Amino acid sequence: MVERTPQELVEWFERKIQEITQQEGGKSAIRMREGYCKQLMEEIYPLSIFAFWQFGDKSDVTLQPVIGSQNYDVLIIDRASVPPYESKLEITLALGDEYLKRLMLQEKGWSPISGYIEKTGTKNKDRHLTPHLGVRGLEDYLDKQINLIGQALAVKLQKEYETNTSLLIMFEDAIAFDETDIKETLYCFIKNKLETEQTQFLHLYLVSSPKRIFIKWTPNNTSHSH
Repeated sequence: MVERTPQELVEWFERKIQEITQQEGGKSAIRMREGYCKQLMEEIYPLSIFAFWQFGDKSDVTLQPVIGSQNYDVLIIDRASVPPYESKLEITLALGDEYLKRLMLQEKGWSPISGYIEKTGTKNKDRHLTPHLGVRGLEDYLDKQINLIGQALAVKLQKEYETNTSLLIMFEDAIAFDETDIKETLYCFIKNKLETEQTQFLHLYLVSSPKRIFIKWTPNNTSHSH
């Protein structure tokens, strides 16, 4: 894919979403991650949030999503360094039942902001979605996010990555709660889980959907600096 500055990437993503939603069936394609929209929403969307928070309007950095069987999703080049500094970014999601919320929105035209959705049956037979409304407490929300992020992280820690690779995990935000409480708890979780382990990641980033929260953690044992 094309190499873009952070601001160019953010603007390109926003234009692409606008273009697709204006087409017949476009909103549905985005919502259900159909075709190209799957990569757009599962890789480019979290990357655009990362680009916004990590680099802002820096023009000497470029990000290039890559397609294929390599063990990273994005090549990042920082041309402020001499020679230019290359690093990689692996992207993964920790969104839990977010799919069911999108599915209910698609089928029913609405989806609960809080609570959870129970699914019975299968796609081809007697599928039924039942919303369980109710405001989750902050502790319940954080417990769920820690569990989901922990699962996503555990999968990635079992794999081998190239030098200078960072990990980006996107999780589901809950705007009813103060972002400071969420950031502090999740940062402490990552720190306590990884500070005693020999992780190969250069940095670990957590970004929320929508893009309210950005957390960056750097292992103490990293042998790289940039």
